[in-house]
Amino acid sequence: MSNDKLIIYGTIETWEFDSWIKEFNKIHPNIKIEYSRKYVYGTPPPMYNQIQTELSENNSSADIVFSAISPHLQMQNHDLFQSYETTERKNIPDSLKDSDGFWTSVILLPTIQIYNNQQVEKNDIPTCSKDLLQDKWKDRISIHDITLGTFGSNWLSSLRQDLTEENWNGFVNLLSHQNLHLWPLFRHVLGSVSLGKSDLGLTVMLYEYLRAQDMQLPVDRMILSDIPMSISATAASILKTSQNLESARLFIDYILSKEGQNMIGNNYIRVPAYIESDSKYSLSTLLPNEKYSIFPSPDVIENTSQDRKLFQNLFQNTIDYDDAFNSDVDKVLKNSI
Repeated sequence: MSNDKLIIYGTIETWEFDSWIKEFNKIHPNIKIEYSRKYVYGTPPPMYNQIQTELSENNSSADIVFSAISPHLQMQNHDLFQSYETTERKNIPDSLKDSDGFWTSVILLPTIQIYNNQQVEKNDIPTCSKDLLQDKWKDRISIHDITLGTFGSNWLSSLRQDLTEENWNGFVNLLSHQNLHLWPLFRHVLGSVSLGKSDLGLTVMLYEYLRAQDMQLPVDRMILSDIPMSISATAASILKTSQNLESARLFIDYILSKEGQNMIGNNYIRVPAYIESDSKYSLSTLLPNEKYSIFPSPDVIENTSQDRKLFQNLFQNTIDYDDAFNSDVDKVLKNSI
């Protein structure tokens, strides 16, 4: 693998990341960047497996990785990253960065719940977690696959802090009787509800929901009184084995700077990790008075393996999508998510 370019692996859409590179190159025109979009769901994350394979075969891999905090922490546990405590990290809240500088959040992933407003009557809209357990929602709820040990698993585990341990155990057990649709990609959750294959979606990204509303799709937000909006993030790290360390640090500096964060927050639609940003899509602009919780916490990550086994035992995987469904989702979402 050539080392004359800054190599970046991430989960962000290529068209979107290209706009980041363009703005970065206005400041550093001589740094060439090669970005590859990767999927990371699974335990351990496939991105980690690929990096390990490349290092063993070529002694070279990516310089920087971007991924959701959940798989990111899994990769950190495999000692993949090096610390970089740039002063630009001051823009990011402590709860959204590693105290030792191994990772820092770049974009936020606020997670909300939705319903299909053409299929669910107003009087039937769930208003608390217990309402999700009603018989009428059996076979009608979609969620990011909670058996993978990644985002969906961590979201469900994080509800312990909102429902208490005893209530959480009862809720999870009863929820497993609802025959949930488990989807490996978030867009499938939104697509399933938008297409009417499900009535409710429990793990939908706020930015995807806002795009869907702009498209006038039949989805509205479902607010549950005992489950606040949960926020995770996409984090960035420099690999220990980076062969372009100076360039990697310059890119991290830019993307965490107020300028870089405002650039992200003015793109359609991304929420920057700099919460107080005055950009169009910052959290303080979109939802100035919203209560939220950050996940996954260290306790959730520590219990990932145990909870994953619990979820695998309780929940029957009912993924029923195929190529035709993927095509339908692409059409209804216009390939924009």
